[in-house]
Amino acid sequence: MTMRILYFFLASALVLSMHSCTPPDRTEYVKQIDSISNALENVAGSYEKLNLNELQAKVDTVNMHLDFIQANYEGDMKKSIAFELTDYRSIRKIIPEFGKRRENIANGLTVSREQLTSLKKALSENATHDAVGNEINDEYLKKQIQQEKTINSALVKEIEFIVQKSDSINNRFARHYNQVKFWCDSIAASSK
Repeated sequence: MTMRILYFFLASALVLSMHSCTPPDRTEYVKQIDSISNALENVAGSYEKLNLNELQAKVDTVNMHLDFIQANYEGDMKKSIAFELTDYRSIRKIIPEFGKRRENIANGLTVSREQLTSLKKALSENATHDAVGNEINDEYLKKQIQQEKTINSALVKEIEFIVQKSDSINNRFARHYNQVKFWCDSIAASSK
């Protein structure tokens, strides 16, 4: 009988020690990270297909044309010309601070991708502490995932804005460029 009791205690201790070594199930956290990552990559793909240098060149061309006309146009401007130039000028305002936004998106994509990858790797390797020594527990994971959701939600909205507005810039530029270039060329020719 004592052998049975001893066997029972040994078996119980073995089960308890095995249970305490079993890493917690964190598949739900991995799913949340994948969801955040997928939402980001879905919009990042269309953003990264944009020719951002060409878009910036169009905005720069608009500025150059308008500066040239303002500096060199003499006399009263016809209303038809003024109206077209007003619409052309609005291209500059479609994406305010385009260069700064572009840089922020590039940095945001790099950091978010690294953060999400690191967090997912830590979970897959059953890490117990992060790089700075914080314990990776449920509270930590909930906080980190919420932080990533917030940051990536803002980043996704910013990327969607740029993608949507790039079409407006391209369309408006295509509609007015030839006429405005003709006026600039005419002004330059008449000043010779």
